[in-house]
Amino acid sequence: MILPWTVSLAAIIFGIGRLAWALRPGHRRQLALAATARRLGLQFAEGAPGLPAAEYRNLHIFTQGRERTYRNILTGKPDGTSRAIISDYLYTTGDGRSAQTCRQTVALLTFPKGDLPRFELRPVTTVDRIDAVFGYQDIDFEESPLFSRRYLLRGPDEAAIRALFDLNLRQYFKSHPDWCVDGRGPWLAAYRHGRLIQPKALPAFLDEVTFLLKAFSK
Repeated sequence: MILPWTVSLAAIIFGIGRLAWALRPGHRRQLALAATARRLGLQFAEGAPGLPAAEYRNLHIFTQGRERTYRNILTGKPDGTSRAIISDYLYTTGDGRSAQTCRQTVALLTFPKGDLPRFELRPVTTVDRIDAVFGYQDIDFEESPLFSRRYLLRGPDEAAIRALFDLNLRQYFKSHPDWCVDGRGPWLAAYRHGRLIQPKALPAFLDEVTFLLKAFSK
């Protein structure tokens, strides 16, 4: 015989479990991003196992670490013309106790001209400065010493990369620090390393990446 108080206790425990599940941080973020996507006229999906597609999977960011995960996918044309894919992108580096999971919001943008050389741009780290002593590639510009001190820029076709990063583009990144950008053919991936964009900041983030894309298009 099941006592009434036993049924009530089980219902309470079940209800608490459902509430805890609904209130977990990841679920709250998902709901907030889905609501923001609707307001911005973008499509939303919880995950996308097929990301990244073959055409852009060799961008630097998508080759890092292991256990690569894509969550909270927003797609559409925020500027009305260029296609954008916004995703929370996670990957793991290291092993055992030294394992770390890196999380960031990545904007994948279509480049109108479709002819970007393969390149990687990111803020210089102390490790990069040490590597430079041993000849690790870093494309520097004598006429832009501040840009060269702040950013690591590299890729297989140095001449094409130098042509792309003209004075105007270098000035843009001097004025808009901390961006990481990978390019290849018709795609640009833009993000700030280790930074997830909060749902309420998503409109501002979309404005930023739209201006960044225009800087490359000039």
